[in-house]
Amino acid sequence: MRNLLFISTMIITTLIYSHSFIFAETITIVADRWCPYNCKPDSDRPGYGIEAAKIIFERAGHTVDYSVVPWARALKHTSDGKYNAVIGAFIEDAPDFIFPENEIGVSQISFFVKKGNPWKYTGIESLESIKAGIILDYSYGENLDKYFSSVKQNQSKVDITAGDNALISNIKKLDAGRIDAAIEDTNVFYHTAKQINMLDKVSIAGNSHKEKLYIAFSPALSNSKQYADLLSEGINQLRDSGELKTILDKYGLIDWK
Repeated sequence: MRNLLFISTMIITTLIYSHSFIFAETITIVADRWCPYNCKPDSDRPGYGIEAAKIIFERAGHTVDYSVVPWARALKHTSDGKYNAVIGAFIEDAPDFIFPENEIGVSQISFFVKKGNPWKYTGIESLESIKAGIILDYSYGENLDKYFSSVKQNQSKVDITAGDNALISNIKKLDAGRIDAAIEDTNVFYHTAKQINMLDKVSIAGNSHKEKLYIAFSPALSNSKQYADLLSEGINQLRDSGELKTILDKYGLIDWK
């Protein structure tokens, strides 16, 4: 009887400590391409946020399936529970999502113009004299979101682009004079402009503010809080071990903390 009790106890203990294996799942992460945070899927440089997430979740016995979809669709389908998470979200993008305690980066929001354009961003009031290019369902922070919402029906004030290559479209619109300024994360803008050989055609016109970036999880899925906690603790571990630095070095970046 005691042997049977001992064996039963060992089995239960094994089940408890191997829960990550037994309940191993595929975690789906989606977003439009926003390199260097999330880049080309199934490549040696899928983005530092994706690389970090894969290490963290795979060590817990899960797999990560990352794919690129337009941002508006990524938000909608993750909200509905079709996908587990979006990457590169501000809290304002999806306030009802489940956010980890730890962010995966800090975004510097800046304005960019065609080289030679003297306009500078000095605050919300400076936007009144230009036509700005933004991306559908992106958040640019509370104050800018409020402004763009107030002028979204005025095509002389704002141009809204959607799709997989929305930023590329905005850079080309800058060059063609169809918009006066584009607003974007600094790292993402420079990376994309360089990728399409247009870095010498644009210049920065001022910084707005900084926002924390997250991998945010679906409010419709019961395991989202568990995954958010796992990711948050995993980021701490990657930072402590030096692995995060190694990943960031690969993309020419430094730790945001």
